[in-house]
Amino acid sequence: MFDWRTIKKIDAHIHILPDAVHEANPDSDDVWANADLHMYRTMMDGLGVEKAIIMPLNDPWLMSMEFTIDAVHKNLYEMKLRYPGKFYAFADIDTRNTPAESVEAIHKATQEYGLDGIKIHPNNTGIDLDSAYNQAIFAYAQEQQIPVAIHSYPNTENDRSAAYRIVNVLEKYPDLTVIVSHMGAHQWEQLLPTRAYVDISAILPDYVRTYGIAKTNEILRSFGADRLIFATDYPDSRILEPDEIYGSYFDMLNQMVFTKEEAEQIAFGNMEKILNK
Repeated sequence: MFDWRTIKKIDAHIHILPDAVHEANPDSDDVWANADLHMYRTMMDGLGVEKAIIMPLNDPWLMSMEFTIDAVHKNLYEMKLRYPGKFYAFADIDTRNTPAESVEAIHKATQEYGLDGIKIHPNNTGIDLDSAYNQAIFAYAQEQQIPVAIHSYPNTENDRSAAYRIVNVLEKYPDLTVIVSHMGAHQWEQLLPTRAYVDISAILPDYVRTYGIAKTNEILRSFGADRLIFATDYPDSRILEPDEIYGSYFDMLNQMVFTKEEAEQIAFGNMEKILNK
């Protein structure tokens, strides 16, 4: 037997706001007050989280006080530097810029600031995932072998982050490394035939509440341990309070049928492979 609490993990999807944003909003009392780098670092060892990936929100108003893409990327870079070896960070996009300008910003973020991937949140950008705007970003990411995390928690069949749009992208960019955040939610079956990785951030408790443990385990296992990635979306996990997230995740996963080797692959190995590609 093994315990997901103690197994070594990379949490592949967390949100942290820069210190300057917290300082500018001292009276904040929502979940984002918990999106604090120093607070999170003190939690990691007790949770078995060896490293974590800070995901931006495609919203410069949340990730900087200068409200520019370069300021966001500098903030992410400085977070990585604050605790060396503990955090990765993915580059942001700001659709006020042209596609060419977004590619230039990603180039600078990855080459000069050492960021580790790209995050696209179609519902926050207001642009369909498979739209013309994103094509230059996908082409650049494929060429440079940069992983792309795509938010997909669609509410409708034609949602901006709908699963079929991810399929379209994967077909057009066959060498692109894609991590589908939240597993495409309740459109997960459309992703089964693809090669995309899927992370279980936010969606795991939703699945368990909707389908129960046994069916959720079946859904996860249908993707295979080589495509699943441990992630939580801390501190904003939709149906859980921030202080409930990790304990609930561990309790749910401990009830599922995975070998220790599979759990290690999901918890650490798959994301380590992507980051070291």
